[in-house]
Amino acid sequence: MTDNEIPLAREIGRVPSMTVALDQEEELRFQRLMEDIIMIDVHQHPFVCPEDMERLVELLRGNKYKWGYEAVKQGGWTAVATSNAFRGFINTHDMSFTRFQDLQAEVGLMLSDLNLSGKAVLVGNADEIEACKQHGAVGFLPTLEHLAIGNEIDRLDIYHGMGIRLAGLTYTRKNYIGDGQNERNDGGLSDFGIEVVNRMNSLGMAIDVSHASFRTAMDAVQFSKTPVTFSHNASYTLRPTARTRNDEELAACAKEGGLIAITAVPNSLSDDPNQDIGCVLDHYDYMVKLVGVDHVAIGTDTNIGDHVAFHRVMLGRNADELPAPYLDGLESPEDGKNIIRGLISRGYSDADVTKLAGGNALQFFRRVMA
Repeated sequence: MTDNEIPLAREIGRVPSMTVALDQEEELRFQRLMEDIIMIDVHQHPFVCPEDMERLVELLRGNKYKWGYEAVKQGGWTAVATSNAFRGFINTHDMSFTRFQDLQAEVGLMLSDLNLSGKAVLVGNADEIEACKQHGAVGFLPTLEHLAIGNEIDRLDIYHGMGIRLAGLTYTRKNYIGDGQNERNDGGLSDFGIEVVNRMNSLGMAIDVSHASFRTAMDAVQFSKTPVTFSHNASYTLRPTARTRNDEELAACAKEGGLIAITAVPNSLSDDPNQDIGCVLDHYDYMVKLVGVDHVAIGTDTNIGDHVAFHRVMLGRNADELPAPYLDGLESPEDGKNIIRGLISRGYSDADVTKLAGGNALQFFRRVMA
């Protein structure tokens, strides 16, 4: 490493992370299941952050990015959604105002690295993800945290041409499409937003409402001709915060064939300074009971680096809101197999584990993506 390079976070073993304990019979089930199941993370950030999160913007401006192929492979993932977003911080402190050109450049840099590295393959539909499993490859599914298109709908076609197959309608604040979760007055989708939904439908691009306001999410469910997804959320009933979702909108999403994927962001599901994967598994249990096992999936929202520091430095969170330094057992993409172990420990059948791990995501992709 030269003097001007920024030290990056370790992909493997950055912090001690627990392994969910199984008895002998459960361990055999786990080993057998891992041979056959397809594991899909519907919302992940396989971007390798700097060791010192204070230097993230500096890293982003340097245009020398690394993607966590090693961590993704270690985690047992067949395919991961890439949730591109971070480069937006070059020109704004709030990802709600990410510029189209910045996000386009990040996706382009990722696709170039993907092609040159040979460590993963580009995927764009369910068949291509299944092919990854057959060939022992790792698939990267290009997706966006949210649509940075301003008021230019044709930018959707540009993103689609780059391989984007899933995107959030908003981040936390209002844009031309609709309102984000943090808006004071919830006006739902705009007329332009309905046009965006229709164009996404025609392109075969999945609609993500994870950061949308209640009304915007409900409007998307109503106006979309295909199912939509909450790609990285959790239950407001269990954990009442601005980022979790209430039963009404979750049930509406599932009723129309949608997909609800469970997040694993540290301090988002627990105030325990020693929180672990158990708080994530609680939301799987709740969601399966609420909407049925066929509509629940994995959407960890994990990244590679200090996620808590990211929230403090980049999102302006106060230290007293962040009691745990990380979420033990699901700290990064490398811990993916722990979700399978956890589901087994909670008593899920082989068939249900297979659905939750990736089977439901595959069926959703088949219904939505071209």
